[in-house]
Amino acid sequence: MITISPCFSEALSSYVAAKKDGKKGLEGHQELSRFIAWCGRERKVSELSPSEVADYAQHVGMSGADPAVRLTPVKEFLSFLKDEGWTQTGLSSHLRVPRTRKVAGKKALAVAAAETTYLSQEGYESLTSQLESLKVDRVNVVEDIKRAMADKDFRENAPLDAAKERQGIIEARIRELEAALASAQIMGDEPAEPRQRVKVGTTVRLKDIESGRLINYTLVDAREANVAAGKISTVSPVGQALLEKSVGEEVTINVPRGTLRYQIQQIHR
Repeated sequence: MITISPCFSEALSSYVAAKKDGKKGLEGHQELSRFIAWCGRERKVSELSPSEVADYAQHVGMSGADPAVRLTPVKEFLSFLKDEGWTQTGLSSHLRVPRTRKVAGKKALAVAAAETTYLSQEGYESLTSQLESLKVDRVNVVEDIKRAMADKDFRENAPLDAAKERQGIIEARIRELEAALASAQIMGDEPAEPRQRVKVGTTVRLKDIESGRLINYTLVDAREANVAAGKISTVSPVGQALLEKSVGEEVTINVPRGTLRYQIQQIHR
């Protein structure tokens, strides 16, 4: 159960105090300051989403510094937020260190923009809401930059660096969402196929062959994925394995923790 959510600046103060009370040194304070400024100091902790955490990790991965070193204090801070009951899920698990630091070229971005985005009505409205919120953030981050620039010592101005980083991510995210919404196709009720196959928008009931446990997943676009709600991306290992399969088929999926074996029990929209 989530308790009353503080803003990020308040949460950081509580985290620092907890570290001192526990007689543990607070390392990576500059990295935490960058992360807090990136999130928005006055923003509620409960508003932080897994996708934003993953975006931050990807952004850090494209920097020149060792991403593992930079992300370690942030991961500890996110774990603290979960322990305090300020976030419902463990966001630290989404702060994965990127394996490579690749920057998409103009051609790759153009191809991605041209692809059709299949969304539910709920997903479309969610992305629209995110876009509107980001446009508000765009204005706020400009103000953060102005305030940070009031400090004439630019050499050690972590808030300024973090605000500029956040500005870049916000602009990139806005472009991504605008492209996705422009190419979006809302999934409606479609007549069932004679032998229905798993596609974007279908809900699948799976039986774990090892344990017999039944699991329901709905396959959605990556932008709409929410594992906690049973919505998995079509580009995830499980989603990729299920696509175009039909009732009765078995799938074997290799994941980091081992091998999963499922039998498809039902498919419906």
